[in-house]
Amino acid sequence: MISPKMILSRQLSMTLVLTLLAQGACAETLLPLQSMPPQQPAAGESKAVSDGPDAVELAALYYYVRQGEKQRVEREIQRIGLKFPQFVVPDDLYQPADEKKVDESSLWRAYENDDYDAIEREITRLATANPGWEPSVDFREKLERRKLRYDMTTASEAKNWSDVIAAGKDLDPKTETEVDLLWMLIDAYKGSDMATAAAPIYRGILFRPAEQRLSDDVILTTLQKAVEDFPASELRQVMRLVAPSPELSSRMQGLSLDLMRRDIADYAAGRADATEPAPVTLLTIRRSADATGGEKDQLLLGWYYLKAKQNKEAEAWFSRSLQAAPSTEALKGLVLALTAEGRNEDAFRSVVSHLELAAADWESFLPSLSFAFQAGERSAVEPEVAKAYAQAIQSAQSPENAEILGWYAYNSRQFEGAAAWFGKSFEWKPSAGSLKGLALTLIQQKDRSGLDQLKIRHESAYPQVFAELKTAAAPSGVKGQAVGEPSHQAPPRYLASFLAKRYGDCVTDLARLEARKSLSPDEQLTRGWCMLGLERLAEARKAFEAALPASGGKGDDAAYGLGLTLLAAKLTDDADALLSRHNLTPARERELRSEILWQRARTAFDQKQYPQVLSALNQRLQIAPETVGMSQMRAWTHYHLGNLGQSKAIFTELNKVVQDPANQRGLTSINERAGIYR
Repeated sequence: MISPKMILSRQLSMTLVLTLLAQGACAETLLPLQSMPPQQPAAGESKAVSDGPDAVELAALYYYVRQGEKQRVEREIQRIGLKFPQFVVPDDLYQPADEKKVDESSLWRAYENDDYDAIEREITRLATANPGWEPSVDFREKLERRKLRYDMTTASEAKNWSDVIAAGKDLDPKTETEVDLLWMLIDAYKGSDMATAAAPIYRGILFRPAEQRLSDDVILTTLQKAVEDFPASELRQVMRLVAPSPELSSRMQGLSLDLMRRDIADYAAGRADATEPAPVTLLTIRRSADATGGEKDQLLLGWYYLKAKQNKEAEAWFSRSLQAAPSTEALKGLVLALTAEGRNEDAFRSVVSHLELAAADWESFLPSLSFAFQAGERSAVEPEVAKAYAQAIQSAQSPENAEILGWYAYNSRQFEGAAAWFGKSFEWKPSAGSLKGLALTLIQQKDRSGLDQLKIRHESAYPQVFAELKTAAAPSGVKGQAVGEPSHQAPPRYLASFLAKRYGDCVTDLARLEARKSLSPDEQLTRGWCMLGLERLAEARKAFEAALPASGGKGDDAAYGLGLTLLAAKLTDDADALLSRHNLTPARERELRSEILWQRARTAFDQKQYPQVLSALNQRLQIAPETVGMSQMRAWTHYHLGNLGQSKAIFTELNKVVQDPANQRGLTSINERAGIYR
C-alpha cells in the first residue's frame, strides 16, 4: 500500500532586472547547447505498429500465473519479449485476480479534494478488507503527480524556494508537459539566488523537437520571464530560432518594448557586452515613462542617466518615480544623483523625509545619514533621525559610522553613548580612530582603571594612539541630539534575513559585510547555514570550516552544520572523520552517526555487498530506531543472502504495522523463490 504523507511547505519589474544584473544575473546561456533538427523518420524507415502486447497477447501469461505453472510463465514472458523488445512484465501479474473488483471511488473523491490523509486512511481500510489488494497503477501514478503539483504550488505560494526545488528536482525540462511546474522552478532558482540553474529549464521549454513543440502562448510567456535573466542581444537570437511561423513572429513584436528596456538596463548595470542604447530606444522608453503607469520606466531612465553622468536628468526621473510610486529603489537613485552633484545636504534631507523607505536598505543610505553627524556640519538633527542612524549602523554593522556617531556623542559631551559606540566600532573592526575615541572618553569620565586596562591590551599594537592622548583636543561641547547606546536586542541585518529564512538576502548581506572586514566565526557560521539552506553545499562547507575555530557552543554548531553539509553531499567518509575530530553534544553526534551508517547501508546495498548492509544497519539500530524503509532494506538483504525465513518474518511483521505494497511485493518474491504460487 502507498502511504503518502502530506508535506506542508516551510518563499515585468525593471528594479528586479537591475538587481539581478548587478549580481551578475545568469552566466549561463539561453541559446541551445547544440543544434536540434526535427526528428523525422529516415527514408524507408517504418514506425513500429505497436509498442507492446495487448490484452489478448497477455491473456495466456495471466492464465499460467493463476494456475501456478512457473515454467510456462517464464516461457511466455520470453516469447512476448522476443516479439516486443520493449516489453516489461506488468506490475499486477502476481496480484489476486479479484483485486480489480475493488471499488476505488472513495480514493478518487479524496484525490479530488487533495486530502492525502484521507487517502492514506482509505487505502488502509480497503487493504484490510481486501487482503493482497493495492491501489491500481493508474491511481498510484496520478496520485504521485497530483501530490507533486500540490507540494510545489504550496511551497511556491509561500516562497519556500528550497522546498520548490527539492520537490521539482526530477522534472525533465525537455519533456515536461505541465509547464507551469517548470516556471515555478525558474522562480525558485531566481528567488534562491541561483539564477544560473534556470538556464537549462528555459532551454528545455523553448528548444524541443518539432513533434514536441509547446504552444506559442507557452513560448511567449517563457520569453517574457527570460527577459529578466538574459541579455537582450541573446534573447533576439533566441526569438529568431523559436519563431519560424509569421504568426508567432508577429506576436513577438510585443516583446520589443521589453527588449528595449533590457538594452537600457544592461547598459545602466555596466554589463561588459552592453552598448549605448540607440536614440530610438531612449525615445520609445521616454514616451512610455510619460504615459500613465510608467513609473518603472521612469526609474529605469533614472539609472540610465546616472550611468551617463547626466545627474540633473537622473534626479528629475528619480524624483518623478519617487512621487508616483514611492520605493526604496527610487530613493536610492535620487540620493546617488544628488550626491554626484555635490548636494550632500539635499541628499540627507531626502533620506530624512523617507526614513520608512530607507529602512528597507539602511546600508545604502548610511553615507547620507552620516552627513549631519560629522564635524563641521550645521544641519539640525531630529530625535527620530538620530534613532534611525543608530539603527542603520547596527543593521549594517558599520564600524566607520559607529565611530562617526561616537565622535558626535563625544563632542556633545555624551560620554556614556560615546564609549558605547567607540567600543562597538572597535569590536566590529579594530582601528586607531575608534580606540583613540574610547581612550579620550575614559579620560573625560576620569576612569583611570579602565584607561589602564585599555592600554595594557592595545598599546603594543597602537602605540601612537596612546602617545597622542596628552595633546588631543578636548570635546567641543557643541550641543547635539541625544545619542542612545547600541541596542542589544536589534539583530544585524544578515541575522534578521537568516531568521526569516531569506537565505539569498542573508548571503548578500554577509557579502557586503565581508567587503568591509573579515567575517567573524559567528558570521561565518550564519553564512554556512544560509548556504546550506540554498543547497550551495561547497560554499556551505567552506563557511562552516571557517567557523570551526569558534570556542564553546559555537564550535559545536559549526561542526554540526559541517556534518550535515558533508552528509547532504554524500561525503560519508568525510563526515565520519569529522566526528572523530570534534566533540558534539550526544544528541547531535547520534543524529550524524545514524545518518552516516544509513548512507553506508544504502551504498553497500546498491553495490550488492549484503553482509556490509546488515553490519551498518545493526550498528545504526544500537543508537537509533529503525524506520519502515530501513527494515524493508534489511528484509531484502536477507532475501538476497538466501535467508528467506528471516526475510519473510520481517516483511510479515511490517505488514502488520503498515500496509505498504512493498511489503506485499517482498512476500510475493519470497513465495516465488520458494516455489509457492497462489
